[in-house]
Amino acid sequence: MLRLPSFTYLQPRSLAEALRMKAEAGPEGMYVAGGTDLYPNMKRRHQEPKTVISLMGIPELRTMEREKVGTCVTLSTLSNIPSFQHSAVATAARLVSTPLLRNMGTLGGNLCLDTRCNYYNQSYEWRKSIDFCMKKDGHICWVAPSSPRCWGSRSTSA
Repeated sequence: MLRLPSFTYLQPRSLAEALRMKAEAGPEGMYVAGGTDLYPNMKRRHQEPKTVISLMGIPELRTMEREKVGTCVTLSTLSNIPSFQHSAVATAARLVSTPLLRNMGTLGGNLCLDTRCNYYNQSYEWRKSIDFCMKKDGHICWVAPSSPRCWGSRSTSA
């Protein structure tokens, strides 16, 4: 079983507090909302923040108005906003994964998803056994081995 590495978890209550916490954490800090992508990536050691800053407790990021929808609104909530019912955004939100992931996943998180790649989206041990890919710790793109750049974003998801 893959386990999360140790990290500090912070819960700001305002945007200003979240920005201050991220500035203090520096590059070793990451924001999280639903965590449906970050936590599995942390388990596979793709992303290794020392500090995780939750955005879910910030009211401004959970706004649900016709002209303004916050980044921390879950996909389930987004797909059920009456004024959005027949929009492309609501339709797309309803088509994401499973109900459990739609209940946790957020609009902002899904807009900022990391590259998907069959070689990158594996456990550390698996990646180590074939030599790491160019995107994380290696020198070769396994999607296009003769390429001087990573093509993982054009690969199918794992």
